[in-house]
Amino acid sequence: MVCRYKVNIHIPNSLNSTFLNCINVDEFQVYRSCDVLIIGGGSAGLRAAIEAHDAGAQVLIISKSKRGDPHTVLARGGINAALGTMDPEDNWMVHAADTLKEGEFLADYEKVEILCKNAPDTVNELVEWGARFHREEDGRLTQRFFGAHTYRRTVFYEDWTGQEMIRVLMNQVQKRKIEIIDNVYITKLLKSSDFSKEGPKGGSGADTEPEMIGGALGINIEKKEIVVFKCNSLILGAGGYTRVYSVSSSRIFENYGEGMALAYEVGADLVDMEMVQFHPTGMVWPEKALGILATEAIRGEGGILLNSKGERFMKKYDPERMELGPRDVVARANYNEIVDGRGKEHGGVWLDVTHLSKEKILDRLPTMYKQFKEIDGIDISKEKMEVGPTAHYSMGGVVVDTKCRTKIKGLFAVGEVMSQIHGANRLGGNSLLDTMVFGKIVGGEAAKFFNESRDKTDGKTEKLSSSSSTIQLDTNGQKIFKDKIFVVNNPVKFRDELQDLMKLNAGIIRDETKLKAGLKSVLQLNEEFYSKDNITKEFKPSDIDDDMDAENIVLTYQVKSSLVVCEAIIKSALMRQESRGAHYRSDFPKIDEEKWACNIYCSSSSEFGEEMVLFKHNVKEIKGELADFLSTHVKAEHHREFE
Repeated sequence: MVCRYKVNIHIPNSLNSTFLNCINVDEFQVYRSCDVLIIGGGSAGLRAAIEAHDAGAQVLIISKSKRGDPHTVLARGGINAALGTMDPEDNWMVHAADTLKEGEFLADYEKVEILCKNAPDTVNELVEWGARFHREEDGRLTQRFFGAHTYRRTVFYEDWTGQEMIRVLMNQVQKRKIEIIDNVYITKLLKSSDFSKEGPKGGSGADTEPEMIGGALGINIEKKEIVVFKCNSLILGAGGYTRVYSVSSSRIFENYGEGMALAYEVGADLVDMEMVQFHPTGMVWPEKALGILATEAIRGEGGILLNSKGERFMKKYDPERMELGPRDVVARANYNEIVDGRGKEHGGVWLDVTHLSKEKILDRLPTMYKQFKEIDGIDISKEKMEVGPTAHYSMGGVVVDTKCRTKIKGLFAVGEVMSQIHGANRLGGNSLLDTMVFGKIVGGEAAKFFNESRDKTDGKTEKLSSSSSTIQLDTNGQKIFKDKIFVVNNPVKFRDELQDLMKLNAGIIRDETKLKAGLKSVLQLNEEFYSKDNITKEFKPSDIDDDMDAENIVLTYQVKSSLVVCEAIIKSALMRQESRGAHYRSDFPKIDEEKWACNIYCSSSSEFGEEMVLFKHNVKEIKGELADFLSTHVKAEHHREFE
């Protein structure tokens, strides 16, 4: 295959020139096509698939994880909706106000409005589909408190709500006979020109049609085959980027920012990448359990935090809300107690529910009871849990509009890949909600795009085949896939070094010195990663010989994605010279509304060359009924200071 390899960050001059040239390949062995291609088998991708299918599109879901076991299953605590079953005073505007305040007013208010208005219907739809949410004795859906919520609005199933939602969504997908292909790792998004012998269209005039998304290139890990997918519209639902940190609530194989990197490399912009949420309570011991989440539901049900002196320390950090304060405040409080010498032997603080009855713990927190019993050997009804902050959620992501459309025609993003729903910090219980609300929206929009594209050609578009076949590539070099699949020497070393430097230099507490040191290290690793001596193998379709090849390809591309994401996080964090939400600068400890009421964008536009260019844009002004509500019900001084 003739293959030109190019990334949008700092390709070193030392890279072998022959690697940049085209290499002939006769054919790909597996080729699939569909109307709507969805990358990601979590709740966002599944809900999108259901909606696109119901709108008449032929849908294909591809997932790197085992079907029914996406990252969503780790979401324990619940899903939010202003149902008012426990607190009748609640409504969508209070929910929206809480979401905006928690995000320090950095979110797109229109997305927040859509999220909160649609929340009740979303939960009711799940109930209609068979979700077994907890109910009161009189049949009402139970709603519990989560941090920074004005009212009880979190609906739950025991303490594994995400897994219950996946069960329900998978049933709906299977009912519709929507196809899912597991164990596929996507390495590159393809433009429409990649499927055209003419190649990319030239010219820059007003009449030039912008390039559309055309499909994706990757590897079927199980079958050890390079695969190509062709589609009319593509939805990225591939998760977040918190695994670029060494201590994370994500599993080792997920959330390296693949969705963001894939979109960025075809020209989409990223935004708010500095906003990484650290959950206050991850496990700290034993070492194999480091970072595993101790759900916020524990504090929602009355769990308290204690330091090594037995002090309930949240009294001095958030005396009104205590353990139910915003996640960023509680996480920094835990961090401060630990670094100031009031932590426990394994570097954490106590999380205590021993004052609750065992009956309530087993009813509301059965998974947590089992998790600590099996992993740490403790009975949480009798013993305290040792916990500490863990990288948990990425508020930043791909720039999309309210219909989940990127600036690349035919490319959509949803779930943790998309941005500007949660602002500078996310309310607990809002992540599962956004996957469902915007999953439904994006599925409908992707199907609509397909139908409109077909109508523009008077129905003469190629009828796509659902069967496997081969794709012939032009051997004259006129048709090229710009990325070939490759592996580097010892990708685990790169992964571990990146994770450690991010924890050290761009973690909970940041400053200019650490951020500059971190950026220097990231760029040095990038140079080494792409050096001609480090790339050990370049794959043709039939070259993947064994499981080790497949594993090393995945590890290599996890690092490749991480390099893009880490550069974006650190550069954005350096640019934002204030503290806001999850982004805390010890050298700029106050919020600066005058200079930094804006979003920071990372662009890969070709007009800037290969350098990642950052720019800022003022946050969208809140208008309409939500603006009126905020002006009368929310205090003017909303920002939190943290000493």
